[in-house]
Amino acid sequence: MQRIVADLHIHSTFSDGLDTPESICDAVAENGLKLFSLTDHDSVKGHEVCRKYGGVSFISGIELTATADGRETHILGYFVDTELPELLETLENIAVRRKERLFDIIGKVNKASGMGIDRDEIGQYIGEGSYNRLNLARFMAGKGLVPSLEYCFTHFLGDRSNYYEAVNYFSPSEAIALIHKAGGTAFLAHPYANSTADLIPELVEQGLDGIEAFHPSHSPGEVRRCLDWAGRFRLAVSGGSDYHGIEGSRRKLLSAGLDGERLVDFLAFHKPKDCAKV
Repeated sequence: MQRIVADLHIHSTFSDGLDTPESICDAVAENGLKLFSLTDHDSVKGHEVCRKYGGVSFISGIELTATADGRETHILGYFVDTELPELLETLENIAVRRKERLFDIIGKVNKASGMGIDRDEIGQYIGEGSYNRLNLARFMAGKGLVPSLEYCFTHFLGDRSNYYEAVNYFSPSEAIALIHKAGGTAFLAHPYANSTADLIPELVEQGLDGIEAFHPSHSPGEVRRCLDWAGRFRLAVSGGSDYHGIEGSRRKLLSAGLDGERLVDFLAFHKPKDCAKV
């Protein structure tokens, strides 16, 4: 791949990232990117800041958390109308359910370990961010309750732990339909990181528009397989760093994204679905 000019997968403090939207705008400009998208989990609260930033072109984005056969399946949406009432109402409902889910997990952990994690304190820590496991793990590590994030997920918050609460907001087909209703295009995020590549044929039947081929967790072979999927089903291709602002993480700006040629193809693919405002 030639020089990366677009990063279409970035998270801010409104999700589970550590950087504010303002800091992200500055960072993408400093790294020489021409275009970026803020794709917070189930949130579009950071978009207003990004739209006002003049240094780098911005397109609206989101990463919706769906569930298929008990597996988290992340659907990226691009060019979505972030003022669509149905989208905003859905995201508000998810925020409530996220909080309830995390408090259920905290209750289980407290009961089993006696840690005494305080709900009010975790609420102050998260602020306007998302009630998710990564933010909880950061809180627990910061308080010295666990030695590391890795330890926390292995023993308390991982998918296979006794304290795990499954996500069940909606199905991938419902996520795709919502993105289309908001005038956007729907992409399957990092299929080989989430082990969801086998769902691609079914998701294509449900309206999937594209696949995130370029991602830091994808090996060269997995990138080739993503491109093969895209060619087979005539899907668009996206890519991004999945940046969270975590020091030392391989998911850093310029670790993955689109070069100029791929970006032209990506932009040419977009056709508004049900909503004219994008």
